[in-house]
Amino acid sequence: MKKGVAAIGIIVLIFVSAMLFNKPGIKNIKTKNEIKGNCLIGAFIADKPTRKDIIEFKKDYGKKPYLVMIFVDWDEYPDLGAIKAILDEGSTPFITWEPWKAVSRTSIDYDKLLEGGYDKYITEFAKLIKSFEIEIFLRFAHEMNGNWYPWAGSKIGVDKYKSVYKHVKDIFDKEDVTNVKWVFSVNWEDVPPIEGNNFLKYYPGDTYVDYVGIDGYNWGNTQDWSKWVSFGELFDNTYNKATKTLKKPVLISEFSSASSGGDKAEWIYNAMKDIKGFENVKGFVVFNVDKEVDWRFPATEKSGKELRKQMEDSYFEGAI
Repeated sequence: MKKGVAAIGIIVLIFVSAMLFNKPGIKNIKTKNEIKGNCLIGAFIADKPTRKDIIEFKKDYGKKPYLVMIFVDWDEYPDLGAIKAILDEGSTPFITWEPWKAVSRTSIDYDKLLEGGYDKYITEFAKLIKSFEIEIFLRFAHEMNGNWYPWAGSKIGVDKYKSVYKHVKDIFDKEDVTNVKWVFSVNWEDVPPIEGNNFLKYYPGDTYVDYVGIDGYNWGNTQDWSKWVSFGELFDNTYNKATKTLKKPVLISEFSSASSGGDKAEWIYNAMKDIKGFENVKGFVVFNVDKEVDWRFPATEKSGKELRKQMEDSYFEGAI
């Protein structure tokens, strides 16, 4: 073993050990029950959300997000400061775990993963999640039916994708991690739109999934390939197929709208109305940040005021 590799291994071991034995004040928090009835409010509000971010969300929209999403790269671990902030505000972490290096857009070796080459890291990740002793939503390798991630089925194949997903969860099961809700999350449309890339083909099986997630965005006229589309146009078809075939509760695991090309306030009004009409949707995550385009619903603008008005409905449940 090269000295550099050995040093990195020692650093990772020390880091994980520190996390396991210095948990951010989250023991003895009661694990939440299975979602029933109402729809949980969720949001992505920052890469590393703080208590201030969550409090600001409540100030702007009237309720705290029940689910707060964070993203984690491969060979990394959930930011404990963010986890503590989420839990201190009574919210639930919704972790999107991406098997790549997002900044460099660098793939990992999926064959190596299946051969056990990342088992130590996956096991440490699983033990960390188990140590939280509270419920975590975990979305691993999402949007595999798109063509923009290196784990996309159109790049590595349906069978390999399913094997990768199963391999990771099997390690969690081996470590008896029971405080995770697994979210199998797909894009609203198959890209490319061919039968071999049908999102249903990637489903790893009922024992590997607690919720089916669906992601979708109205890009408006911000791109040369995009046009203004309603929430229903994005989600109706995939929701109907998922609920008919997979028999699992659904989360709208990412959604938002651009501002250019139509009426954003009307868009969010209809979106929330449609979500109420999807009786099997048990929660959503609104992407409320300025990223590829400005996905925010500013509280001082019509779209933000409309979102707040819609979330006043008792059907939409925030954190307490």
